[in-house]
Amino acid sequence: MTQQAVSKYIARLEETLGFRLFLRTRHYVKLTWAGEMYRDLFARYQEDFDRVGEAVAAYYRDLQKQIKLGYLEMLDISSCIADALKQARQKDGELRFSGVKLPQHELLEQFADRELDMIITYREFAPKEAGVRSHRILNTPLVLLVSPEDPVNVPGATVADFRSHPFIKTAAGREPVAETRERALRQCRELGFTPEKIVVAPNLESAYMNAELGQGVFVSTMLSRVSLHSSLTCFPIGKEEELRCFWHENTENRTVARFADMLQKAFQSRERQENAEGVNVLA
Repeated sequence: MTQQAVSKYIARLEETLGFRLFLRTRHYVKLTWAGEMYRDLFARYQEDFDRVGEAVAAYYRDLQKQIKLGYLEMLDISSCIADALKQARQKDGELRFSGVKLPQHELLEQFADRELDMIITYREFAPKEAGVRSHRILNTPLVLLVSPEDPVNVPGATVADFRSHPFIKTAAGREPVAETRERALRQCRELGFTPEKIVVAPNLESAYMNAELGQGVFVSTMLSRVSLHSSLTCFPIGKEEELRCFWHENTENRTVARFADMLQKAFQSRERQENAEGVNVLA
């Protein structure tokens, strides 16, 4: 600033305060008593400003070094997450990662409460709040899960043989039963099913248990550990479900969006590798 500009601002401040801050003569400029009081005040303010600035900078440095990720408990995707984490730690060796498997309703609740930076779940269960971004990370084949004790489940049976069976659907979070039924009917229309009734399960464990007990058929994916390892019979449907990662657009942690990109690349790399090998499930 020029001397004239400084003098202008000081004069304006003195006018606002109602008293002079400087005594001026031809030979010197001296602080008045009021000037000394305000000088000390602003010196303390500068110290506080610097201290807060250091604390804020430390907070954001620490914030950028952590990721809290949650994903649907039945998904068998830990190896791809490990691939993305390895890449992230190559860029920042101090990155702290926290991963947790949760039931669908807890996953959505903790994401809404900002207890999780990012979640991985199916597109069908996408968070409903505004300002959520997402990446498609994988398409996985849908399968119809049928109890081995079902009398229709005989050699040569096809998906068409079970189209009128009771259809089991998992509630998403704490949605009303009517909303779950509507999602079930929408999926049935897409698949060409005409079930005699809809069976609403409060969670995935209950849905799989109902299927095992022969209470109906259940549509799952080949990413599900139950689909891969249970006694239920898997009938390929010929359609796919989209797995996505979700995060809040207005998060202050810039590492979250970067990690979402790494997740997408890790899953797509594994997908290309398995397609080349002719394998349809994740190892």
